Amino acid sequence: MKYSLLILFILSAQITYSQNDWRVYNDQDSLIENVNSTIENDILFDSEGSVIIYADPRIDSLLSLVAENPPEIKGYRVEIFFGSRKDAEKVKSEFLKNFNQYPIYIIWQQPNFKVHVGNFITKLQAEKAQQEIKHSYPNSYIVITEIKTTD
Repeated sequence: MKYSLLILFILSAQITYSQNDWRVYNDQDSLIENVNSTIENDILFDSEGSVIIYADPRIDSLLSLVAENPPEIKGYRVEIFFGSRKDAEKVKSEFLKNFNQYPIYIIWQQPNFKVHVGNFITKLQAEKAQQEIKHSYPNSYIVITEIKTTD
């Protein structure tokens, strides 16, 4: 009996305390309402049905920065040559005469220079390009590397 009265007293005290607790959720303090009201204040609807969005000008500068320096992702290229720098430059100029649709890169990896072709996201794309250039560069092969993304 004593224990049940003690438990009843503790529960009633807890209920009374929780009703006045400042940490209890209040609809007026909702972050969601504050965010929505900010969004509603930043978007202007006119009578013609178009929408005007007022945005921070720093967003445009960030977008231009990303456009100037595209991120690199894991992708594929076709390696057509490795050897000396002089020979790599010669292979690059010959390649550009015949296949100018692919970007070409000279990469130095000690002690050789390598000539890589293309920026392919999938291996299938790299295999297709390799088949196109296989007759001119029979020792070409596909390598996994970091590629530059483009629009």
